[in-house]
Amino acid sequence: MTGITRSVATLKTLRDQGESTWKEVMTRGDLGAFAITAWTMSLWVVMMTATSQRRGKRTLLERALWKRAIKRAQERRADLAEKIQTSDLATLPGPTLDYVQREDVLFQASSRATTIKAITTSVLAFNAGGALFAVVMGGSSYQWRETLACALLVAPIIITVGLNLLTMGPGMQRWTTELVTTTARRSYEALLASFQTSGAEPGTEQPYHSPHIPAVRALEDFALSLEKYAVKRALPDGQNPMVQVVRQYAAAASHVRTLRDGVELEREDGRKQALLEVERMLTVLAGPNLRDLVPVNSDDESLLSAHRDRTVTRRRTLSLAIFTLALVGIVAALLLSSSALGVAVATVFATFIVASWGKNFGLSPSQEGVGASR
Repeated sequence: MTGITRSVATLKTLRDQGESTWKEVMTRGDLGAFAITAWTMSLWVVMMTATSQRRGKRTLLERALWKRAIKRAQERRADLAEKIQTSDLATLPGPTLDYVQREDVLFQASSRATTIKAITTSVLAFNAGGALFAVVMGGSSYQWRETLACALLVAPIIITVGLNLLTMGPGMQRWTTELVTTTARRSYEALLASFQTSGAEPGTEQPYHSPHIPAVRALEDFALSLEKYAVKRALPDGQNPMVQVVRQYAAAASHVRTLRDGVELEREDGRKQALLEVERMLTVLAGPNLRDLVPVNSDDESLLSAHRDRTVTRRRTLSLAIFTLALVGIVAALLLSSSALGVAVATVFATFIVASWGKNFGLSPSQEGVGASR
């Protein structure tokens, strides 16, 4: 018993010594530097993987999630095939189901990887902000210490959210149709079930919604995805618009919204018509000729014009935000450092950041002028 007591005391002593040594080695400033480095590296990874996505490559995180995405897509295909067999109208062919499954794999891997990156960068941004807050509050007292600490607490979170919205938006993703096919499959599944209900009591899942409401929402999502894909392909190289592609998918979005209105007004009859039409559109998406998606009879370029306007506005807003952050950094350096060398280093660093962001996201005046003049 005495030996056991001595062993326990020895372990406690070693633990206390380890904790004291760790505290001596890792100071508050070291922990803050580590948190800021981890946050900065996470943003670098997000930007680099966004570039890989535009080039059509799989990122490392997507490769890690690939087998899980395949398994999930197989399960969803089996569920869809079972619903088709029980339906009295649906006759979706096997090759189309193969195409839907393939696109579902891409969607599962991409969406899960995007979610993981967004959560990771947000957590690291919170840690970096907390570290900056602790460093400033633990320093010498001066007039603007609390204000600067609060600004540094919030700044990494704002930067991370803005960067995630920019890199994970339609302009930085792949030119693939997985979003279109996924929303088409969802609307197809929503239309497979009959809207006729038996019994006087409403269902427990959505007691305040009529049975056709999920199908209406799914068709609207399908129409929005068609428009998003058209916007992705509008200016693929930033200069030469693909007008015919935009017209084709914009017309398809308008057609889907017509089906949505039919479901809302005609209920069961509208459901049957929409089901057959979405099934046909899925078959066309799986085929070689996308011109058969819907007939295009007009030369309307409103969607392309709206995309150009949004692109110019987004670039100007982003440029203003970047230069504002750089100015805040220079002002903070002026407040914290009285030496000319510190101010010069802060100015050079801010200039480097502005130039780096401008190079990565196409904020040069020439590109903006091109987008504005078209």
